[in-house]
Amino acid sequence: MTSIIKILFFLFILTFYASTFAQTYSVSFTLPQVALMDIEQGSSINLDLTKPTEAGNRLANPVNNTTKWLNYTSAVASGGSRAITASINQTIPGIDIKLQTAQATGGAGALGTSSSQVTLSTIPTTIISGIGGAYTGNGIGNGHQLTFSVTPNNYTSLTASNNTVSVIYTITDNGVFPSANIPVNIASSPSAIIIPPITEAGNDYTGTYTSNNPISPITLGTYTIPRSVLLGLTLLESGSIVSQIKMNYTPTIWNNSLHLYANRNGGTGTATGVCVCSVYLNNGTNYPEILQTDSVFFDLMFSGILGLLVTQISYSNIPVSIRLGGVSVTIPAATYTAQINFHQ
Repeated sequence: MTSIIKILFFLFILTFYASTFAQTYSVSFTLPQVALMDIEQGSSINLDLTKPTEAGNRLANPVNNTTKWLNYTSAVASGGSRAITASINQTIPGIDIKLQTAQATGGAGALGTSSSQVTLSTIPTTIISGIGGAYTGNGIGNGHQLTFSVTPNNYTSLTASNNTVSVIYTITDNGVFPSANIPVNIASSPSAIIIPPITEAGNDYTGTYTSNNPISPITLGTYTIPRSVLLGLTLLESGSIVSQIKMNYTPTIWNNSLHLYANRNGGTGTATGVCVCSVYLNNGTNYPEILQTDSVFFDLMFSGILGLLVTQISYSNIPVSIRLGGVSVTIPAATYTAQINFHQ
């Protein structure tokens, strides 16, 4: 009996490699350039010079204001960078308005480098340079803290008055495009994955997105497992792996921070003839990652007792969803493509 089992198992191995199944799906998506910036704690500030109480003394400078934080989200093409400038809508005779921009706190990516303290004028002055793909985080305590100060520069030009000055910030580079939806086309099915645009400066993408609808069902070609092989499998164990579907992806233009995942959403197994058995699929339902080298996606299973009239078993109608992970503005803005391969 032992010899017979060994022979049947050998026949199974031959059948496994004789059956062929392979399908490929293209995935393509564009990470757009993004340029968003805002100032947190948006209310106005007062910087009032205080008159002296003793004849001969100078005006007292106001306490520096440090309540403002500059947030930004930037996605640039490879090799690109951005800068932020500041200017004021008007100057005040006899008064210098100065701005010190601190180095960034929080966030990630190629955050910008702050300049030394600048005296603001109606001509834009760079306060942050070298911004690449980066996000600062959103809100007070994130990004670059701004310190405003006011000092007299010429007492003969001073007049008693109240002045309101607006500070204008501009984020600049060559060819900035607005944030937009990112469609992922899989098997000619448009918008299988939609990545919503970033709407708040300082934020990043959430990182992981799943196709709204499964891609076109993968239909396995019907292939015959010899009756003797199936008998051998049921003798070996109650639930036997008849074959396995493997997967990998081949990058065309890609970034290693991006990850692809696949999920089996169902599938049908059938036996032709009368069978006290179960033909089913196992695993592949928890979004295993698709790697560039082969990994097992799911198993084609058989369990039970064969009837006398069974001639073959088949597996078909297997819908698959694709998940994209690792999406971030820290990845260069570009169109990325890869081919997903499913095979036996």
